[in-house]
Amino acid sequence: MKRIKFLAAACLLALISVSCTQYNFDDTGEANGIHDCTMWEYFSKDPYNWQLLQEMITRAQLEDVFKGTSSYGKDITYFGATSNSIRAYLFENGMTSVEEMPIDDCKAFVLNGLLNKRMLLDDFKPGRKSSDANVLVGTGGETFDMASGKQFWIYTFNDTFGGVPGAGPKRIYVTSLDASKESAVASSNIQTLTGVVHSMDYDFRLSDF
Repeated sequence: MKRIKFLAAACLLALISVSCTQYNFDDTGEANGIHDCTMWEYFSKDPYNWQLLQEMITRAQLEDVFKGTSSYGKDITYFGATSNSIRAYLFENGMTSVEEMPIDDCKAFVLNGLLNKRMLLDDFKPGRKSSDANVLVGTGGETFDMASGKQFWIYTFNDTFGGVPGAGPKRIYVTSLDASKESAVASSNIQTLTGVVHSMDYDFRLSDF
């Protein structure tokens, strides 16, 4: 009986350990972070999350960027808005499909999330948001020029867990200096043959960039 209780406790501990270390892919379901395909093909395999983004990319005539055949090459980083965010944008603007969006808007929204270098979670510098709500850039982190021309201040931060500051998962935070808005990455380090995807939270809005 003692042996059975010991094994049960060991299994429970192992389960807890796994759930605590897989945090980078929990929020939007990308539990497998490495994909032996292009970024475009990865999007195609998960239509629930990425179909509307693909429609925007196609409308903007930017498919080659995600297939790795554009001048950006095969080492891009993309902060991707999921279909949930795009659907919210359509609803808020009285539209029912991506086809109703102006082509220039599609292009701008797509390029807002594109960084022309490969950056994994640990490649971004740690930082901390400013304690002053009127100051966009806090300490640490780094400012990047995105493909759209906008500037993002990006940093990583370990969230609080169990009431202990810094004991939680490391997350990427993106502050658009143009939109004056900070957004959190839900799932990071989704690696493909043509770059890395960092999936934005479901409550992210296109105007946040």
